[in-house]
Amino acid sequence: MKQSAHMSEERLLVILSGFKKKKIAVFGDVGIDRYTTGLVERISPEAPVPIVSVQSEYLKLGLASNVADNVIALTGEAYLTGVLGDDQDAKDLTTMLSLRKIGTSGLVTDATRRTILKERIMGEHQQMLRVDYENTHPLSPAIQKKVQASALKMITNADALIIEDYAKGLLDEKTIAIAIKAAQAKKIPILVDPHLKSPVNWYSHATLLTPNKREAEVLSGQKILDQKSLHEVGQVIMKKSRSHSLVITLGKDGMAIFKNSKTQPTVIPTFAQEVYDVSGAGDTVIATMALVLSTGATLEEAAFVSNLAAGVEVSKRGTATVSQQEIVQAFLRQQSGH
Repeated sequence: MKQSAHMSEERLLVILSGFKKKKIAVFGDVGIDRYTTGLVERISPEAPVPIVSVQSEYLKLGLASNVADNVIALTGEAYLTGVLGDDQDAKDLTTMLSLRKIGTSGLVTDATRRTILKERIMGEHQQMLRVDYENTHPLSPAIQKKVQASALKMITNADALIIEDYAKGLLDEKTIAIAIKAAQAKKIPILVDPHLKSPVNWYSHATLLTPNKREAEVLSGQKILDQKSLHEVGQVIMKKSRSHSLVITLGKDGMAIFKNSKTQPTVIPTFAQEVYDVSGAGDTVIATMALVLSTGATLEEAAFVSNLAAGVEVSKRGTATVSQQEIVQAFLRQQSGH
């Protein structure tokens, strides 16, 4: 196992300055996260469940929409391709995207589906229940063609492509292949956040796959128990996917970088100081990596910077974004040993 290389503050600032105006195409399921928060002071007389006395409700961008929001927060430009329903949630989502200046012309309406909404019921700071409103049946051929055409249009002007597979019926093998081929022709980085329900060979010839530990175990068919098994899991995924590189995010253990299926991975330890909530960390990682790679920086540099960003994101509650200033502050803390 190799340890990560050091990065100077000057190099970090050069990379971050290159994010501005970089156009990132984000292709995947879009949706809303709704947080309903209140006090829990008694148990229901109707059933042995807590009663939440609601104090606040708020909406946040979710799924691939949150990835795009992370790109915007880091001063890049984001353009979404995905599917909405014909409902109030779709109106709320497009309004939220427009406020964040995220490109919405690539979104396709499908009246047979509802816009994805994930509601989290919070008892003060403790999540008690999550309710998912969604349809996961495959798209009709007509809608699928519209989606594919929209993705191709977005990729035409992009500096990098992110494919977010949430296995909600939007992405299939053919659609992913069309997007990857178009990005290959344009010679831009192709980053894929895979889903454990999708065959790993669907992502053939991607520049980079970014599974978390559990996803990597399912995609490879074996557990990560130590450095030897980590290396074996990486080898299996890279051979099956024929991807150029692989980064497995390992939570508190940082991330492992595989540049090919033969050499040992490079491991970057986590930079998180406090971990409040890991939800959304993967979105921050892939958004940051896409921006770093779009500047022409190396994979190791992309992993280093995104690991800094993830360390900031998990210190916040719920899905969150990270700014360039916060990345620099995290770097300086890491340098000083605090």
